[in-house]
Amino acid sequence: MNANEILNIENYCIQEEPVYCSAHCPVHVDVRSMLEQIQKGNFSEAENIYRKKVHFPGIISRLCDEPCKKACLRKTVDDSLSIRLLERACVDYSGSTKDPTRYSVAKKNKHIAIIGGGISGSSCALELVRKGYEVCIFEKSERLGGRLWDMDLTIMPTQVILDDMAQLEQSGITIQLDKCIVDLDHLHYDAVYVATGKEGDTLGLELENEKIKHDPVSLASSRDGVFVGGSNIADQDLYSPIQSVAQGGRAARSIERYIQKASLSVGRKSEGILNTRLYTDIQREERKPLVIPQEYNDHYTEKEAIAEASRCMLCECMECVKTCDFLAHFNQYPKKYLRDISKTVTALQGIRSKMIATRIINSCSLCGLCAEICPNDLDMGEVCLDARRSLVKAETMPPTFYEFWIRDMLFSNDQKISLYKNQPGSRTSKYLFFPGCQMGSSFPGYVEKVYRYLIERLDGEVGLAVACCGAPAEWSGRKELHKDHLQSFLNHWEELGRPQVILACCTCQKMFDKYLSEVPVKSLWNLMDEMELPLSMKSGAGASIALYDPCSSRYYPEIQESIRKLLRKLDYVIEELPLNRKFAQCCSFGGLISTVNPSLAQKITEHRINASPYNYVTYCSNCRDDFAGKGKPTWHMLDLLFDQAPEKQALRRPPSYSQRRENRIFLKEHLLENIWGEKMKIIRDDYETINLLLSHELECKLEKEFILLDEIKQVIHYAESTGYRLINAENKHLIAHLQVGIITYWVEYYPADADNGYYLFNAYSHRIQIVEVANNERA
Repeated sequence: MNANEILNIENYCIQEEPVYCSAHCPVHVDVRSMLEQIQKGNFSEAENIYRKKVHFPGIISRLCDEPCKKACLRKTVDDSLSIRLLERACVDYSGSTKDPTRYSVAKKNKHIAIIGGGISGSSCALELVRKGYEVCIFEKSERLGGRLWDMDLTIMPTQVILDDMAQLEQSGITIQLDKCIVDLDHLHYDAVYVATGKEGDTLGLELENEKIKHDPVSLASSRDGVFVGGSNIADQDLYSPIQSVAQGGRAARSIERYIQKASLSVGRKSEGILNTRLYTDIQREERKPLVIPQEYNDHYTEKEAIAEASRCMLCECMECVKTCDFLAHFNQYPKKYLRDISKTVTALQGIRSKMIATRIINSCSLCGLCAEICPNDLDMGEVCLDARRSLVKAETMPPTFYEFWIRDMLFSNDQKISLYKNQPGSRTSKYLFFPGCQMGSSFPGYVEKVYRYLIERLDGEVGLAVACCGAPAEWSGRKELHKDHLQSFLNHWEELGRPQVILACCTCQKMFDKYLSEVPVKSLWNLMDEMELPLSMKSGAGASIALYDPCSSRYYPEIQESIRKLLRKLDYVIEELPLNRKFAQCCSFGGLISTVNPSLAQKITEHRINASPYNYVTYCSNCRDDFAGKGKPTWHMLDLLFDQAPEKQALRRPPSYSQRRENRIFLKEHLLENIWGEKMKIIRDDYETINLLLSHELECKLEKEFILLDEIKQVIHYAESTGYRLINAENKHLIAHLQVGIITYWVEYYPADADNGYYLFNAYSHRIQIVEVANNERA
């Protein structure tokens, strides 16, 4: 996926789509921002937002026909917002006495004539003068404002007209009053805008249906360089001041294009009333009564305005951000993330751009929830995964991000640890149980129990494969490593007779379905739902539990349903979490983000365990251990199916990363001896005989920093066998370091009295490579 492809995906994100009210406003007033400021009581800032679009805030706030109200989403709950009254409140309570805005732009040697000083002509003039054009308004009467002067003074006070119109002259616009133009031939200007108002002079321009003939997009008349707008082309019975402002702005843009010799029609879909793709969920919005002015009949008090503005839902999408901790963590939304990711990918392709999104790219759990939430199915996980592959290919992926997990996967798949066997007495396999690497490392005893159960329930030839599905290689963007792993599995699978693979892990199933389509698979949970349950199971006696669906299960509703059926058979009452089934959330293990963004991983886990007061049950080893490790009582489904005392298992402390490796070694040794009657020959390195004595606090620190006891033993063994170590003069502790792979480990220790034992006081790691230089080299 290149930068352009990523940018194209941006279009799926609708957060920046115009709000419903603004889309239906002819001049696109930013109503949401304006009302947000009123909610805070900041009328001055609200008025600034309003003034930018309407030019004449005092006038329009009293006359606007409010086309925006028809689009207000609030009306589906109770009543549309009184937007015009709120606009007037902006003007009334802003306390604004500032001079008109002056624009520091270079003057252009182009002169524009505006015929008619009403709302439309004046709006066009203001738009053009702020772009540097020389503008002259010709008004046949003695004052600017057009039909405004015909209105009831209670609706349109004289002073309001004078105040708003005063900005024209103050902005540098030339104004000629009592100047009636009857012939365009005598006007020597680069362009002309005719806005002569209701029943105004047509100045000899070609007519159509008794109105000046014009193009509806550009407002260009049949005469070159002459544009028309305002009431002289509008339906006489439908006067709309805001439409007049909009036409003045449209004419100004057309005039600029005309002068620049650009197309008058291309790229103008964003003008006028728009369609918007914005989605806003209002299902949980409560009814709030419309605020009716009490003190004044025609406008709000400040307090009333704030109350009415507070009814505004500040419509936006943000559905994915509300649900995804990753998207919320960096305080952005997909469109902005995609721009940053695109810049990072661009940098990889040699174009000058900062790699600003590397940590963002690698903080996504790749769970796919955003695609389920998004109205347009935008999947940030797919984008982040592809970007990770790009980083790896360009050799710019920070090595430490996934070093720990890749080494762990390689350990699991090493021939010393992995196991591929036919059922005892069989030369081929009809079925192959694949429990996944995490089940064997977390609770190895269940691997044997489930395997024996399958042998008993199925019609023979049940093989066993103890290995990793390759998810760490996939998640880290290591395509070649992942490809090699898949081929290794296929080779073993072929040797076992191409059996149907029985999977206990939904992530494994997702990997198999995505990359090994030639391998037939079936979920263990679907299979158990079809068969007689283990005799060892214990009834739940109607106890309530919260069921946590693993994020990868969202793609397998049949598995989710089988789990629920199994729990009902076990006599448990299921309390569904707020987000379940296809909206299942990641526990924080997905995407291996804990080594990239540990604070985010911690936040995610905390949010998950606080989603329900009930004890959890899940069918993912990672989910179970993540939650139990934070003190949340959590069962794995196998606890309920195969343990005689499942109550104790809910708070079972998950094994450390070092213990997980030992569990994998034990599992292979135990299975070979107890099922196949084979003695596993274990060849251990010298450093593995070291015994470490350390506190629980230090053990937790090592776990948090992803330091294995195995690596510490290597450092101590190297230091003791070579003498390369330091001595702390104060406490006599020994300090040593050793580079293992790309990581340098430092260890503070002291020999214990026990045979080959050492007290461990501290350890840490970094990526700095330390180069030893001999004394003779220094010389």
